[in-house]
Amino acid sequence: MNCKILKKILRGTTLIFFCLTVLSGCFQQTAPTSISFQLVYGNEPLSCKSNFFHAAQTKTKKSQLDNWQYQQLQVFMHNFEVKTKENGWQPWLMATNSHQTNNVALLGEVCNEKNEQGNWLLEFMPLTDSVVITDIRFRLGVPFELNHLNPLTQPSPLNDPSMFWGWQGGHKFMRAELVSKSDDWLFHLGSKGCSALSPVRAPKSECLHPNRVTVSLPFTRQTTVIEFDLAVLIRDIELTRKNSCQSSADKESCKMLFKHLGMESTRSNEFLLFRAQKNG
Repeated sequence: MNCKILKKILRGTTLIFFCLTVLSGCFQQTAPTSISFQLVYGNEPLSCKSNFFHAAQTKTKKSQLDNWQYQQLQVFMHNFEVKTKENGWQPWLMATNSHQTNNVALLGEVCNEKNEQGNWLLEFMPLTDSVVITDIRFRLGVPFELNHLNPLTQPSPLNDPSMFWGWQGGHKFMRAELVSKSDDWLFHLGSKGCSALSPVRAPKSECLHPNRVTVSLPFTRQTTVIEFDLAVLIRDIELTRKNSCQSSADKESCKMLFKHLGMESTRSNEFLLFRAQKNG
């Protein structure tokens, strides 16, 4: 074969190989960044199959120590941000899946006979490797613009009927339902004082008590798990059916739960309800 023709063929082959390499890099998808949430009671991990002992010191007496389980524990989270050394607070967008949409995620699980697995994992769009992260911030709840929409027309997880009060009240931001052999207790966190023309109408402006909670924690790229300590949430709460809370502002148990969530303080992690854990 003529040497000139061979050189042209080789140059063409090299160019094609280079183009294919560049294009393959363009179409490669980087895996989302994952963060796990772990429900604990003190230092002990909790699941549908595990028990915990809880006693509360009340004004009149110390309640009887009892063996408890959770039947349902789910919480909505949104508006995740990370604090960077270079540019301060920056939004951290979520990936979209059956548990996350419109940067709103539903974490937790419902315990039932089918033993269906819950969701304790969040997935985010990858951040640039050079960004140095020092903190993370997020809100418990559903943003107002999504909170009061028709759940039948919303994407998952905003279409979960067990987490919806109604058009006027919107979603339950947190649903914690506990049971023992002798009693049961629940806490439903959500917006209250929502003004609408009827219970099946959405309010046009924010509710009197939005009841969304901001959480801010130290956080680095080495953080892979954030613990949610149930013991901190229900500290000094006597777990009885009559002491349950559905976000009534004037009920004593609700006031204590709001305090434990950090709603009365600028330091949302004052009681270490959430704790970031580094890998290793």
